[in-house]
Amino acid sequence: MKTFNLATRYLLLTTIYCALCINLKAQTSVTPFDASKDHLNGITYSLPKTELNIVITARCTIEKPGPFYQYAERYLATKDIITINNETWQIDNIEIKSSAIADPNRTFQVAIDNKGIANNITYAHDNIIAGVNVLSDRLDESDKSDKSDNSQFSIFSSKAQRPSVLNSQFNYSVLNEDALVATSIPKMAEMVARQIYHIRESRTALLSADLDQMPDGEALKTMLAQLDKEEAELVAFFVGKSTSYTITKTYSISPDDDLKDHVIARISSAEGLIDASNVIGEPIYLNVEGTYINAPLTDPKKEKAPKGFYYNVPGKAKITVESHDFATQTTLPIAQFGYTTYLNAQLTNNKTARITFNPELGTILKIEK
Repeated sequence: MKTFNLATRYLLLTTIYCALCINLKAQTSVTPFDASKDHLNGITYSLPKTELNIVITARCTIEKPGPFYQYAERYLATKDIITINNETWQIDNIEIKSSAIADPNRTFQVAIDNKGIANNITYAHDNIIAGVNVLSDRLDESDKSDKSDNSQFSIFSSKAQRPSVLNSQFNYSVLNEDALVATSIPKMAEMVARQIYHIRESRTALLSADLDQMPDGEALKTMLAQLDKEEAELVAFFVGKSTSYTITKTYSISPDDDLKDHVIARISSAEGLIDASNVIGEPIYLNVEGTYINAPLTDPKKEKAPKGFYYNVPGKAKITVESHDFATQTTLPIAQFGYTTYLNAQLTNNKTARITFNPELGTILKIEK
């Protein structure tokens, strides 16, 4: 009887041991991966690294003197005129945004295991993990809702819009016959000035007319708008014309540490946005002041246990961009200013478990068992 009991116990212990071995084999095993050293034996994924995108818009103002600018004070009693051709650049706006790139120092390998959930990984872009066992439509909804709360998740591109040459030319078609047949510039200036006076008198007459003689509301608006347009075109012959256009450029950098007075570009009043190395322009500085989060101390015994999926705990940074005449500041989460930790491997043994990542920061948004 004792022999039977011992045999039964041995069989029972053997069964339990085998079950435990099978269970251990079913655990998802995630390890750091270095493509230059490690042999690929599974599925890889990367956690994101934050890239700062400094979007700078510069405005070019083009000034052109009118052909009668020398007579502006005589006929229009104004000294506020353009006297020389000029193009001047200045900063119009600066935006600080961020995006995610794959972090080569935070790439991991997941051992293939048909009994686990490691084979069902969804990626955002550039091998950055977005979810585990998560349907793509649900992932899209989570991604959109997360981005709607963070202004830094934007897509932007460089663009330039130079105005048509006609915008800075003078409209001779509005001149009356007396001005067009004038035999000298002084005489033409006098005729154009008289035409301006006539328009102003016509406007006054319209506005002071008796109610029964005044055009109806819409007709009056149309007539006044036409008079205003003609007057502006004629006045431009004396005071000059000014037009402008903008160009937007994005400068990207992924800092690993604080930055102090880092020159990302320069602005030249004559040439606009230029390279940081071109010292003819005023520098545009980037300053990054990080708030770093260090990993907590862990039990050495737990370090030897199987590890589940790795994720980020981001830090943050105060980011300032400034030039001699413009400055802006914001605070953003920075993935690489924090640390990386991992889930318990037991969590991913269940094939129904779902993990949703924030692909912009590498944080975990949701875990569903």
